[in-house]
Amino acid sequence: MLKFQPGAREYHAEIRALSVNNNGQEVFVGMTLDESVWYQSYAEASFNGTANRTDGSQEKYLELQDRHEAARLKVIEAEQPATVE
Repeated sequence: MLKFQPGAREYHAEIRALSVNNNGQEVFVGMTLDESVWYQSYAEASFNGTANRTDGSQEKYLELQDRHEAARLKVIEAEQPATVE
């Protein structure tokens, strides 16, 4: 389960960073529930200066970040009205 500080859920929803999986669980766009929970935990540990950056976790985080950002941008693009030239 994802846990957010006050206002953070609204921010993530606004930037199209959140989705709901087939089981009705909130996830980061482009990730499974397990990946989302791990990603959020690692990001918090990184922010607090306690993340282990020598065990491959940083690489996993960056891979998830890239996948998440690509999926998030697709969501945003799909919401844009078609332009006529």
